[in-house]
Amino acid sequence: MSTKSITGTGLLLAVALLAQSLRLIFPFIPNQVSMFLIGSITSATFVLATWRYGWKNGLVIAWIAPVVAHLQGMLPLPPFILITALGTTAYVFVAHWLQHKPKALLIVVAALVKAGVLFGGYSLFFSLFQFPPKIVNTMLFVSSWPQLVTSSLGIILALLITKRTKN
Repeated sequence: MSTKSITGTGLLLAVALLAQSLRLIFPFIPNQVSMFLIGSITSATFVLATWRYGWKNGLVIAWIAPVVAHLQGMLPLPPFILITALGTTAYVFVAHWLQHKPKALLIVVAALVKAGVLFGGYSLFFSLFQFPPKIVNTMLFVSSWPQLVTSSLGIILALLITKRTKN
């Protein structure tokens, strides 16, 4: 792995972690706003790392981000790290496989796959284990249509950044 790849991935990881920290730095931001802002920025970092440095580098960020979200209290239980990481892993793979296909196809498929894996993973988990309805409803909501929005915006943001920063 090249120094450029390690450095670039590290910088994108820093952006993702800084974005995740926005809710701690600015606690007055409404949850709905921070969810869409943070989700879009972190999604863009997964995609940018994948396109610029390879899918393994995208996975580095995709797997570290849920761990940090858990440490910040946004994913209240450790199994949620795995479910979230699986959703972002699917997103990274779709972004990698479809990066040279029509952009509308890339955006739609990546968003549907990520939301589908997350919603399906949480639904399966909650069907196997009993949890308070508040946790179940929150996690199922967050993993549903908001994922379609943040995943789509993440790719759009990555496309804009890539266009502006061509080597």
